[in-house]
Amino acid sequence: ILALTGLNITYGKYVLMPLIGKGAFATLSAAGKWLHNYVAFAFTVGLVMIFVLWVKDNIPNRYDLTWLAKGGGLFVKGVHPPSKKFNAGQKLIFWSVVLGGTSLILSGISLLFPFQFAMFAKTFAILNIFGFDLPTQLTPIQEMQYATLWHAIVAIGLICIIIAHIYIGTIGMEGAFDAMGSGEVDINWAKEHHSIWAEEVLAASAAPKRKGKRKGGSAAAPAE
Repeated sequence: ILALTGLNITYGKYVLMPLIGKGAFATLSAAGKWLHNYVAFAFTVGLVMIFVLWVKDNIPNRYDLTWLAKGGGLFVKGVHPPSKKFNAGQKLIFWSVVLGGTSLILSGISLLFPFQFAMFAKTFAILNIFGFDLPTQLTPIQEMQYATLWHAIVAIGLICIIIAHIYIGTIGMEGAFDAMGSGEVDINWAKEHHSIWAEEVLAASAAPKRKGKRKGGSAAAPAE
């Protein structure tokens, strides 16, 4: 919803209005703007939730370097570099969504409440510490212009990333779509694509069985 309504705000005048007319476009855009503003709060809640749920599995580790060095196995058929629950590519998408989404939220707040927050002057001042030469004396109008531009750039970047992710998660990788629907993957698929994680899961599931066998063995052992 956010992507479609945002694209309509940016390009609808040039793409959609000639097709449906000014009146219909005005009605559609007014409804889209309302949806965009309020669905943004659900996006914020969702971003917090995915961060809390998955951040522990998306911390970079040494296996990610190997995965990246081998290009994720994309260039050699049948080769899948070892990885944990999330591989380096999935982690890149996760952090792109978290960081990009946070940036969208901040610039979106500036647009929802115009002329209330001077975010870019402060951001530019921090960047100048690292050698940049950015203006820090911005007028309220300039602040809004930067917020609008940045919001659009980050949004389009995230849309492209998510489209690529949707492709890989549906027809681009066998078994990935079923995993999204059920929340489970076949053990052979896990061994092939996330071998280290599969080993950890199998070891954890085997531990209680071994413990049960030991208890059962001692109970059935003959008395001395």
